[in-house]
Amino acid sequence: MKKPLVRYSQKTVLIIEDFAEFGRSLRGMMQTLGSKNITLVYNGEDAIQECKERKYDIILSDYNLGDSKDGQQILEELLTFNLLKTNSVFLMITAENTTAMVMGALEFQPDSYLTKPFNGSILKSRLDKAIYKKDLLAPIARLMLKKKWKEALKLCNEESEKHPKFRMAYLRLKYGCLKKLKMYDKALELTTQIVNERPIPWAMLGVGEIFYAKKELDRASDLFNDMINEFPMVIEGYDWLAKIQYEQGRPIEAQYTLVKAVERSPKALHRQKKLGEIAEENDDITVMTNAFRQAVKFGKNSAFSTPDEFIKLTKSIGLQLKGNSNVDRKKLIAESESIFSKLERRFKSNPAVQFRSAVAHADFSAITNDEQKVEKYLTTANRFYERIEEHIGAEESIEISESLKHLGQKELAESILEEAVEQYFDDPKFLKKAEKLTTNKHLIANSKKANQYNNKAITSFKNKDFNAAIENFARASEIAPNNVNINLNHVQSLLKRAQINSNSSKDLHTAEKVLSSITRLSPDDERFARYSELSRLTQLMIQSL
Repeated sequence: MKKPLVRYSQKTVLIIEDFAEFGRSLRGMMQTLGSKNITLVYNGEDAIQECKERKYDIILSDYNLGDSKDGQQILEELLTFNLLKTNSVFLMITAENTTAMVMGALEFQPDSYLTKPFNGSILKSRLDKAIYKKDLLAPIARLMLKKKWKEALKLCNEESEKHPKFRMAYLRLKYGCLKKLKMYDKALELTTQIVNERPIPWAMLGVGEIFYAKKELDRASDLFNDMINEFPMVIEGYDWLAKIQYEQGRPIEAQYTLVKAVERSPKALHRQKKLGEIAEENDDITVMTNAFRQAVKFGKNSAFSTPDEFIKLTKSIGLQLKGNSNVDRKKLIAESESIFSKLERRFKSNPAVQFRSAVAHADFSAITNDEQKVEKYLTTANRFYERIEEHIGAEESIEISESLKHLGQKELAESILEEAVEQYFDDPKFLKKAEKLTTNKHLIANSKKANQYNNKAITSFKNKDFNAAIENFARASEIAPNNVNINLNHVQSLLKRAQINSNSSKDLHTAEKVLSSITRLSPDDERFARYSELSRLTQLMIQSL
């Protein structure tokens, strides 16, 4: 089949380039190709805003954009927040060729990649190929975006026969559909056959992923070990191997695997943070400090930066200072104070983060024997605590409670712990930590009882015994009235019974009452979407009475 001509005059183009002269040169190249609708921006922040306002057909982004977000961070955000069309083409451009830069640029798989200098002819060739391929695959990508896995699977089979040149691209999409449909045996057969023909990295990843899904962890571990030996620059293999090693109770090996990964691709924020967390568990303070230091550095312009890396970095520096005279105390204290300042500025509108920061700052000041600062930041912490409207996370609650107990604030520590246990009693790892901290003898016992009722209710709901589900969710709610998950599950059960019960008024008004009791759920919480949908359905059903 003859490749169709690309009508660049009908394509919207976004150029992201901090060097104005080269940006104008790129615009000239695109105009020569026939493009008319071209937008030029000079930093990553403006690029993201442009993509929020419209979805572009072609994005040409320089990798290095000075002090703003880099090309890798832009692509990561566009993919995560669904700001690209299924047939949008993202082309990464760079003048650098260091390993760290190349690995960073390829981490989120741009559609094509160009090294400066290049001319309009080379640019056209790369774009033509990328656009043709994306247009062919777009119908399947759209079905997958809508989670229509069976329809997408059928289309993969049909289209791959018409376009044998892109057989591997179609097989990769087919594998994704099989995995989502949990057709693990067929997915394993597909990827194994490809690997036997030729060891292609994505297919090897697929074999390992299926072994993991089938809980065959030893086979998965062996596969990923083989993979990183054969393809040491495919960083996903390290991530998977470390994940399995950690789950198998081999955290030292998991840390070593991630160290090798960040040596090759240091700019991935999530990987540096994971390395820091595992190093903390392993009491390797040097690796912990370096990992969180890198996370703060590379997260400077990232939308995925969180308070965690700031707090963990100051904690690791504090651990270095404890009883250690062979460090430059003055330099480390100055670094921590700088990190606290950055944290407080970056999250200045979030009382929960400011509270957490103040507690950590007081704890750090206690390590440096600065009693004046301890009192100052404890006062600040209490002020922010009164302004917190959402629930504090499980790990954050443990961290804050430990610090407050060290600082003699036992009553506040216990209060935070009790609220957290009510919210996260179904997390055994959290509960184990909480049990070591709390002085409330009945807290853990009650939480385990609430969890038993919750699990019974979930089983009843799956068996469509909505009467038993509602009864057990109500019992669990009596013990943990503010638990968001229980309340949402309770509402869902009430709505299900209301759908099959002609006398549904009572259930619907109970659901409305339960929803109104959920008052501390932040829009940033992953459960907020479910809460909003259940609220919408409840009101629709009440209106139809």
